[in-house]
Amino acid sequence: MRKTYLLVTLLVSPLILPAQKHDFNLLFGYAGGNYSPDDDSFGINIMNFEDGHAKLTDNQIIEMGFNDTNVSMSDANGNLIFYYNGVYIENTDFEKMEGGDTLNVWEPIGSDIPQGAVCIPFPEIPQQYILIHETEAYIVSPPWSFQGIGLYYSIIDMNENGGLGRVVERKKLLISDTLTFGQLTAVRHANGRDWWVLAGESHTDRFYTLLIDNGGIHLHGIQNTGLQRKEGFGHAYFSQDGSKYVSSHGIDFGPNWEYLYVYDFDRCSGSLSNGQEIHITGSAGSGIAISSNSRFLYAPTEEFLYQFDLQSADVAGSRIEIGIYNGHLDPFPTKFDKCFLAPDGKIYVVTSSGSRTLHVVNEPDNLGLACNFQQPGTRLPCNNANSFPNFPNYRLGPIDGSICDTLGLDNSPMAWWRSEQDTINSLLVNFYDLSYYEPTSWEWNFGDIGSGINNVSTERHPQHIFSAPGNYIVCLTVNNMNGSNTLCRTVKLDNTFVENPNMDQQVLVSPNPFTNRIIITLSANLRDPIFRLFDHTGRLVNEVHLAIGITEIETNDLSNGIYFWEIRSIGQYVNTGKLIKIKD
Repeated sequence: MRKTYLLVTLLVSPLILPAQKHDFNLLFGYAGGNYSPDDDSFGINIMNFEDGHAKLTDNQIIEMGFNDTNVSMSDANGNLIFYYNGVYIENTDFEKMEGGDTLNVWEPIGSDIPQGAVCIPFPEIPQQYILIHETEAYIVSPPWSFQGIGLYYSIIDMNENGGLGRVVERKKLLISDTLTFGQLTAVRHANGRDWWVLAGESHTDRFYTLLIDNGGIHLHGIQNTGLQRKEGFGHAYFSQDGSKYVSSHGIDFGPNWEYLYVYDFDRCSGSLSNGQEIHITGSAGSGIAISSNSRFLYAPTEEFLYQFDLQSADVAGSRIEIGIYNGHLDPFPTKFDKCFLAPDGKIYVVTSSGSRTLHVVNEPDNLGLACNFQQPGTRLPCNNANSFPNFPNYRLGPIDGSICDTLGLDNSPMAWWRSEQDTINSLLVNFYDLSYYEPTSWEWNFGDIGSGINNVSTERHPQHIFSAPGNYIVCLTVNNMNGSNTLCRTVKLDNTFVENPNMDQQVLVSPNPFTNRIIITLSANLRDPIFRLFDHTGRLVNEVHLAIGITEIETNDLSNGIYFWEIRSIGQYVNTGKLIKIKD
């Protein structure tokens, strides 16, 4: 088995700390605690990005359930501080925050408003956060749809109650109107401090434009785009650089399901322009996501995942089919629904069936099939009610040199990266730059003197073949006109066994204990993977070749007791584990 350890984080620029990690903890899933069965099928999934990689754990204590409205807020250093499900706010003691109850009507597993809330750090007021949230109503006729009927804000002060927080301003009315159902998102103002928030007026071409500055949140104006929207369930996002605004709208469950609306956005004025309507045929699938390089838009239907080039003069004509549902079951069909860009630079596709499966676009910055779409991509510890948190890009700075660059803030680059070890060649490691504040050049040093001239690279996402197993201090320095920053981590390559950092999520052997069958779920792309099962004496009792997806093994002929399993790829260990057989 291969194993990569990322152990020590060193900052060469000690006066500049990487911050704005408000999206480094993602909570989603059904409720735990008294609302959960005794097993781990229900509970809360926690996806943490502390070291750049997605680390999945579960929490069986949190009794809050998440539906379509989901805010999971961390402080600037990436520590979870509170979370909101569209109904109430909980603190990190897993209790309702003071003043945070009944911000919306009660729903057992949370509000069903897609992107029904978004949370912004209060500019220049440390430890305070502005939560913008919507209420809903079902409008019967015409046109029938769910709609928002009010937009509110609440202010959370994390200095209160010994750091557990308190809602100090609660459910203050911003807009009273019929609004687009959810789709609340935000983008940093071009001055690098303030924020824009857009809220669409339902079934019109109008948007309310809100401005958050160090004085609070204000209605900045109302704009008409000239493009009337066909509205339904969907999501809205700004591109990571803030230059594009895109929304999706699921209209019905027939062939005319989804419409996309693509606009240019001016971060100085908060205005939309050059709106385009794109029609996608196919049933369901209402999510969208935009790659970290702001170029590629990803939009699923239930059966297909499409990529659009936002830099193309004809965005609709740039469509490329990059995925077709492959029939994967978990245990129900894991068809495509929503998707989100995570802090590791990957796009995760949530299924519509409440499963443990996430599909993954591993390299979404790449054109076409080079984006490396994988289904299934990873398996969650608990079932998920097709939910995920709503985050803007907290790591977007000012537009340097623009007419709005008035506060003296600069895009001083911050280095951040992750690595993935190859599952076949134990010395080959892929490095991925996740740096922010607009670096323009990259300098990698792999700490591998034995590799000669290959010890350094100026590529953004390099590969490196290390000369031997051992400990290597790998450093990335990022630069732009405002400065430079370096991040070093220790990468340990152990020749006794090697593991992809995410392999525990990519190989799942269940249930444990088992009765009459074992299920192997494989989402890693391995060469000739083989599963072997041994009894407690070390005798081989079963061997099967695996394919990506689910493989089931009948075990009726096995005696009760302890069994050990291993998975190998072209003769090398990938993962091992232990199972217990009990009576049916």
